[in-house]
Amino acid sequence: MDLFVWNMAISFQLLFIIVSGVIFVYIQEKSFKYYALYNICLLMYLLSRNDDYYNWFEGGVAYFMGKENATVFTHISSFYLQVIFYNFYSIFALYFLDLDKRTKKYFNRVRWILKFVAVLFLFLAILTFFMKNEDLYVSLYTFIYLPIMLTIFVVSVLKAIRNSGSHKYFFLFGVCVFVIFALIAFAGSFIPSLNMTNPIAFFYVGIVVETIFFSLGLAYKIKLMNDEKNRVYNLVIRHKHQQQISKLRGLLEGEEKERKRIAEELHDGIAGDLSAIKLNLAYLENENNNPNNENVLNNLSKIIDKSCQQIREISHNLSNSSITNYGLFGAVENFCKKVAELYKIKINLTFSEKEILLSETIKTHIYRIIQELVNNVVKHSEAKVADVKIRYDHPLIEVSVNDNGRGFPINSLSKGIGLSNIDSRIRFMNAKVKKESSVMGSAFTIIINLNEIPET
Repeated sequence: MDLFVWNMAISFQLLFIIVSGVIFVYIQEKSFKYYALYNICLLMYLLSRNDDYYNWFEGGVAYFMGKENATVFTHISSFYLQVIFYNFYSIFALYFLDLDKRTKKYFNRVRWILKFVAVLFLFLAILTFFMKNEDLYVSLYTFIYLPIMLTIFVVSVLKAIRNSGSHKYFFLFGVCVFVIFALIAFAGSFIPSLNMTNPIAFFYVGIVVETIFFSLGLAYKIKLMNDEKNRVYNLVIRHKHQQQISKLRGLLEGEEKERKRIAEELHDGIAGDLSAIKLNLAYLENENNNPNNENVLNNLSKIIDKSCQQIREISHNLSNSSITNYGLFGAVENFCKKVAELYKIKINLTFSEKEILLSETIKTHIYRIIQELVNNVVKHSEAKVADVKIRYDHPLIEVSVNDNGRGFPINSLSKGIGLSNIDSRIRFMNAKVKKESSVMGSAFTIIINLNEIPET
């Protein structure tokens, strides 16, 4: 049974030397470097617990130092090896529990103490070797090193409970079992009254239990690391999206301001000039009774009237005042009636029963999208009939514009200003679009989810 447990402990150490080494190379996490070093030193110590390996090592040392010196050297080396692997394990545990980040001052102090203790006990090992007094070294180990390490252990556990992540529970349970079983093994080896036949077996069992719970803690920590990585990634994506939305908002608001400015200039400037020209023509018509000029003046007056009407329509289309005055449905209806009258096309309108409660910004985006799509129909498709629909089923708004024309190449249109403007507005609202075009006509459908629209 003892041999079985020893073999199991050796197997676990070999496995975790490989695992910790691979993890360190892969993610460059410092804790796994120290865990690999701990496992290597612990493996050497476990091998020394086998009588055959111990005698083989002592015999090799005796070849160079002599039998008496070899006995002292091997005994002292065995205890100093424990100093080394316990130190490596302590540093690894501090890293694994994230105390290097959350209690930096404490972490740095403990590392300094562990380095100092390692150097001190190396010096004491050399000193007691030359004194040929391995029992003194064991006493120093028992009454100086162990109390120091137990103090660090207790304080670190308390720090970890307060500061470490959720993975600490698996790991701390395994560490506590390991420490308790190691102390039992040590006491059983040096206190004869305990009558323990093979106390080192407790140490082997502690190693196995610690390794199992470390594995659970590692799996949980990797999960936490992945969750944090995903959280940061989502924050970055959300931040980039917000930047894009802010940029689009600025562009679209700038476009609306420019539309409003142009509409005002058309209405107040060019329309006023045309009205003045018409008044002058009327004056000429009254002053000049020449029949030859009367037809020309009448034609010029009609052209000016038509131009004034077109400018007023362009001005109204550029401005979003119709949305403010008539609401989204009313503005779309007025626009479609004017287009139908101007281009001799039938436009069927289908709206939800009630006006949708939306911000002026979103209403403007939907109105501009319908404007662009209807303009594309009359300019490119040669359609006789078009359908404009706005359906609302909370939280979804479906906007569709269909026609029975000859269709048009969507890819080439997407490069134009019109559909580029539509795409910008769709991206701003986090909407989805479906484009279809064939010889039977074209169809554009935009799905807007009110829950996904950014704050405006």
